[in-house]
Order: sequence, then structure tokens, then C-alpha cells
Amino acid sequence: MKNKALTILLDSGSIAFFMLFPHLVPLPFYSYTVICLLAMWFLLKKKGKTFTDIGLSKEGLNLKAVVIGIASAMVWISFMQIIYIPIIRNLFVVPEYTEYNFIRGSLQKLIAIISAAFLVGGFYEEIIFRGYIQAIFEKTIFKGSRTIWSILSTGILFGLYHWQQDIYAIMAAIFGGIFWGILYKKFDNNLWVVIISHSIFDSITLVLIYTGKFGHLV
Repeated sequence: MKNKALTILLDSGSIAFFMLFPHLVPLPFYSYTVICLLAMWFLLKKKGKTFTDIGLSKEGLNLKAVVIGIASAMVWISFMQIIYIPIIRNLFVVPEYTEYNFIRGSLQKLIAIISAAFLVGGFYEEIIFRGYIQAIFEKTIFKGSRTIWSILSTGILFGLYHWQQDIYAIMAAIFGGIFWGILYKKFDNNLWVVIISHSIFDSITLVLIYTGKFGHLV
């Protein structure tokens, strides 16, 4: 019983670290990702696991994963553009989303931020949230419960991780986190599927912002 409580405490502490460190420690150029991935490598090693064990295998990066990743990204961007954004704009007074407006009119900045979207938004965030945090909820905190609780909890944390954005963007991130959590489990914990899906979704969103079409159907 003591060992279980200690495991839950340590796992909860690691989740808190991955949630807070990137926001509270001002490191330049997304360099926090290197520190966090090294920390995750160490934590996995202590459990006798590697990145392969959480779904980051060479075999998983195949044509099927790419196709599913792209297709699911198109589904999710369609949901956001056609359903989510119009609904919240009809129900609430939604401030203009301006976080990435600096890329408008600059193709160079667009390319740079899309590169960051692949490395940070897709690769890093999916390893941390789906590969590590969701697994902790499933195997430690909610062990023996339905997988959906792990997916929902991880999705909520994923949304809160974006607290620098407004409440509507946070809610969108929660829904996105749940969507990718389901996708991750649906395709046998293959991280490449959600990494590609998340990266493509972020990239399309950035292009829409760049062209001034974000949140608009035409």
C-alpha cells in the first residue's frame, strides 16, 4: 500500500513538473523541451522502459500512421472551423485570437513557426501528454478503471497547459487533447499517429491565421 501511494505521489510530481516547468522557467527558443525530454527519459529508465515502450517505435512510423495522422488532422480542423468556432462566436463575445498574428505578412515567420509546431506542438507535446501523462493515469492513478477517465484527465491537463491563451482556446485544447487521446488508444498507442495528426492540425491552423482565414469558412 505504501509503495502504491509513493508511486502515485512521484508520478503526480512528474506530471506537475511537465505542466509547470515550461511556463515558469524562462528558457529561450523552446529549449525547455530538451530538459523535459531528458527528465522523461530518466523517469522511463527508472521504470525499466524506453521511448519505444510508449509508442515511439521505428516500426510505428509507416504509411498507415501518416495517412491516419493526416486524415484525422483534417477531421479535427474541419470540426474547429465548421462547428466549434462558429458556435462559441454565436453564444459568447469571443476576443480575436491574436497570439500568432505576428506571422501575418511574413512567409519566413510562418515557416519558422510551422517548424516549431512540428517539433514542439506535435512531437514534444504528444510524447509528454499522450505517451507519458496519459499512461500514468491509465496504469497508476486510474488503474482498473475505464480508459476514458485517463483520456479525459489528460485532455483537461492538456487544455490547462495552454493557460496563456483565452478560455475558448483552452477549451479547444481540452477537446483536442481528448480527440488525440482517443486516437492514441484506437491505434494501439502508436505515438506517431497523434504526432502527425497534431503537427498537421497546428500547421493548417497557422496557415489559416497567416491568410486571415482562421475561424472563417470562406
